[in-house]
Amino acid sequence: MPWENRRFELFIPIIVACLMIVGLLALYSATRDHGLYFVRKQIVWDILGIVAMFAMVLMRERYLKIAGTVLYVASIFSLVLVLFYGTISGGARRWFDLKFGYFQPSEFARLSLLILNASLLSQPNKRNFYTSFFLTLICVGLVAIEPDLGTALLMGGIWFSMALVSQVKVKSLMRIVVVISLMVLLLFFFGLKDYQRDRIVSFFNPGRYAQGSAYNMLQSIHTVGSGGVLGRGFLKGPATRLKFVPKNHTDFIFSVVGEEFGFLGTALLIFLYFLLCWRIVKAIKFAKDEFWRILCSGVLATFSLQVFINMGMCMGLAPVTGLPLPFVSYGGSATLFLSIHLGLVMKAIAIAKSGTELQT
Repeated sequence: MPWENRRFELFIPIIVACLMIVGLLALYSATRDHGLYFVRKQIVWDILGIVAMFAMVLMRERYLKIAGTVLYVASIFSLVLVLFYGTISGGARRWFDLKFGYFQPSEFARLSLLILNASLLSQPNKRNFYTSFFLTLICVGLVAIEPDLGTALLMGGIWFSMALVSQVKVKSLMRIVVVISLMVLLLFFFGLKDYQRDRIVSFFNPGRYAQGSAYNMLQSIHTVGSGGVLGRGFLKGPATRLKFVPKNHTDFIFSVVGEEFGFLGTALLIFLYFLLCWRIVKAIKFAKDEFWRILCSGVLATFSLQVFINMGMCMGLAPVTGLPLPFVSYGGSATLFLSIHLGLVMKAIAIAKSGTELQT
């Protein structure tokens, strides 16, 4: 085994496994009318995700650092291809139907951007900085066309977080902030579809859209609140059983946890995510070099933003965006690629441990 892979990080896989168990319980409750169909498929993806995490640790560092460009080109190709040949669901083309599961190119694109941007931003100069921004902008634009506004905005947020912790000059970053602000305004008034704009507007006035774009969010708020402190009990949630909350096995699975396991269950779930993010912060602190520090910062932004947005939309604290809850929501591509994200953090820890002892 190469010197850089002497030690496997076990804390992260254990936390991920705990999250997956919570997800499988909630998934079974939300889909028990279908027997174990969804649960079995998710177990397969969970296992593949765990394997992928450890596989990333075994990859040599020098190969990983040069993989960003190749992965980026492949991701752009897949993002363009899905616009023409992707499966249509809910008016969007976001997935390829592979028969044994669905592949979402935007998840692949997020991974490629993470590695490529870490390489570019770790060498701070104007050319690399603006190249990083425009390459990210291309992906954001293609994902927004699908349309998948939530993932597109998440990509932008991750890039900004990575640029913020890099050694890029504040003046250059502020120029981009002005450009992004203008683009967001133009997108809101001229680029969004009516239902997307309604989702944002309904967030500020949900009562007016109670039977329309705010319906899912309001139902989720009531469902989470009905769980009380201890919850109604596993498989005993009426809102979950009667499907009051649409998509409660994917985007709104947090409502299942809230109803059946109550405040204590949701607090435990949040605590697991906190432990995961805390471990990523430790990896950032002990990172071998700027590349690994920025890359791990991007992974931290990925999980913290996605968890906050998903839980926020289920509790009325954020607009509905369609982002899944990591390792809890049903989904193959998200589980696999988020596992690879954490595999990169495990790789960073393995490299750090080869020279510096990382305290647990």
